[in-house]
Amino acid sequence: MKKSRIAALTAVLMAGAMAPMAAAEGDVEEIVFAYMTQNNIPEASELQRIEDLINEYTVEKINTKVDLVLFSNADYMNQVNLMLASGEQVDLFKAQGTSNLPYIQDGTALDITDYFEDELKETKEIIYDGMLNPTTVDGRVYGIISMGSNYVPGGFIYRSDIVEELGIDMSQVKTPMDMTAVFAAVKEAYPDMIIIDPNRANALLENYLGKMLGIDPLSDNIAYPIAGVAYQDDPTVVNLFETDDFKELCNLTRSWYEAGYYASDAATTTATMAELLMSGNCFGTFCGLGNPKIASQYTNNYGHPFDNVQIAESMVWAGSSDGWMVNSMSEAPSAACKFLNLLYTDSYVDNLLIFGEEGVDYVMNEEGFAVAPEGYTDLNSVKYTNNMDYFYWGNKWLAHPVPGGESGDALKATMERNYAGEHSRYYGFPFDYSSLQAEYTACTNIVNEYKKALWVGAVDVDETLEEMNKRLYAAGLDKLLALKQDQLDAWLASQS
Repeated sequence: MKKSRIAALTAVLMAGAMAPMAAAEGDVEEIVFAYMTQNNIPEASELQRIEDLINEYTVEKINTKVDLVLFSNADYMNQVNLMLASGEQVDLFKAQGTSNLPYIQDGTALDITDYFEDELKETKEIIYDGMLNPTTVDGRVYGIISMGSNYVPGGFIYRSDIVEELGIDMSQVKTPMDMTAVFAAVKEAYPDMIIIDPNRANALLENYLGKMLGIDPLSDNIAYPIAGVAYQDDPTVVNLFETDDFKELCNLTRSWYEAGYYASDAATTTATMAELLMSGNCFGTFCGLGNPKIASQYTNNYGHPFDNVQIAESMVWAGSSDGWMVNSMSEAPSAACKFLNLLYTDSYVDNLLIFGEEGVDYVMNEEGFAVAPEGYTDLNSVKYTNNMDYFYWGNKWLAHPVPGGESGDALKATMERNYAGEHSRYYGFPFDYSSLQAEYTACTNIVNEYKKALWVGAVDVDETLEEMNKRLYAAGLDKLLALKQDQLDAWLASQS
């Protein structure tokens, strides 16, 4: 099955844009597509230019005009929820960074199961195995998550010039614990340097707890799960903050903080990762290695030579967020599904949304990479670009590569690893905490107070965990753990 899916996607990549289908007879349908950007919001005229190009294509291909509505990542869900609540037209939207379940339970998300026989047939043929699980309830499908990285080993990105200068053998690094000796050597040579970027301290927890130990946050975040986690070999829901594994990791980061590998203000600094790395006074950062050439991109972006080392294998956890959904109030659900299908299968549409118009907003260089046209310093300075969100919708494998990325056989090999990515036994489990919303919110607020200080080792571990856990149980954590256990037991029974 995986080989047939890879072959299908490879055919799409080789063909570029899919061959236009004959437009359906009758009036042209019109849908509103609400999407998001981390880049600057373009001028209205520039967004209209991209919309016009898309519609020149989609009217012929799927008999559909698409109205583009673009929000910043930060504003996206608030704006979409306002549109949905007011009855304003929005046919296709994403549960960005939030649970799919409320949209399914209140009837907002359309049941699109039957559309996979026609409108979404090509998408079904190329997505990863099990990819519909996070948007499936009672055997019915209500959306599709983005086809991003399904194989993301844990890693650390570091200044390769410093490692070379000091003669550090990074081949000896296999786990996060092995980084201690590396940090010590760099700190001795560069006593004033910030050794670890605090902005990605959460990635250490993801790499160790989630990927090495196989702990699943069960639809929470592995770095700060609110309502319990489970190990792969035991479906008992437990409070992560009471486990020996979490405490041991916190003791490790505490030792790093006390040794000066994190800056003294690591828990409160507003300096971004980009600012720290560009300054030349930061050795490296924890990360995911979904892109094997991510260090090359850091080198290009931050002006210093970087390399990366793998410190954990990949694991995809349970999750029930980030689904692209069709509004059940849409007057053109078939058209919305046809356009959704293009987001996963059509490189022309995908790259228009990501990079804009070829020859105007980007050009392809001799190496086959998307770069800024003459007169612009980089891809972020052109009139329309959404390159920072290339993996937020549809299919990341359709996006043009950029310098420092992969292309050709290397890209195909990475894609194949993603099709073989390992899933947690709980992948697709949806946790519904709506009956305990007040308790979940209270516990979330408490965890948010402590999490970063624990991540970077800025507080006494025993005292802080005791205090935090006492407050969590007073706020109703025991009820949340019991609720998640009941739901997990029922879900596991339904999978057999």
